[in-house]
Amino acid sequence: MSESDWHSYEKLWLSANVYLCRFSSTVVALDLARDCYLAIGGPTLKALAEVVQGWPDAGPESLSESEQKSAEISKSIRQLIADGILTTEQSQGKSAVPTLFDCDRAQIALIPNVARARRAHFGDVLNFLSACISTLWLLRFRSLHAAVESVANRKGVGNRRDAVDMQLVADLVAIFRRLRSFTFTGRGRCLFHALVLVSFLSRYGLHPKFVMGVMIDPWAAHSWVQMDEYVLDGTPEQVRFFTPILAI
Repeated sequence: MSESDWHSYEKLWLSANVYLCRFSSTVVALDLARDCYLAIGGPTLKALAEVVQGWPDAGPESLSESEQKSAEISKSIRQLIADGILTTEQSQGKSAVPTLFDCDRAQIALIPNVARARRAHFGDVLNFLSACISTLWLLRFRSLHAAVESVANRKGVGNRRDAVDMQLVADLVAIFRRLRSFTFTGRGRCLFHALVLVSFLSRYGLHPKFVMGVMIDPWAAHSWVQMDEYVLDGTPEQVRFFTPILAI
């Protein structure tokens, strides 16, 4: 393939460990395997819409003749493949449809820091410590991808409550906050905090959404836990500033 022959790729796929969200003129990719973000825009963004299965619509403007022959676009696409963002193998990839999650649904924050209908038990302490240690081990010795896979796997095989009692959820979150205050600070550690919280709640058959979101002006990333209209570790006002890039 020549330096400018990027359009000879008949089809590409998004790598299985990568997630996308779309802004007006930019697509942001989250690579869980490398724990990094990448912003893609300009002619490369439009070119990818032609060759990547499910890639977000780049808008009505088509590539100019010079862009069709651009060596820079070809180089950018080859680099995305080399970095593991894209793949030529369908068996190793997936459709590049961006993450769809309505964080605007969030209307209520779980404010109480004291459990009302349920006191903390020794089993809660064990569940909390287990959630902390397992999450720390996954992030430190494996990868963010492994930690997120663990969330998905627990949802897939865990016991679910037929009806969610939000008073129980509020009490467990309050117990979590109390125990967390003795072990680590949540300030500046939203990712770890959210992963530990969903791991802790899963031990009671509760499986809220673990969400990662970004904003680009100014750049920021945030992780939180949401159950329907309830934000379990923040406020609706905080999360509405972010566009979800991953929701499990």
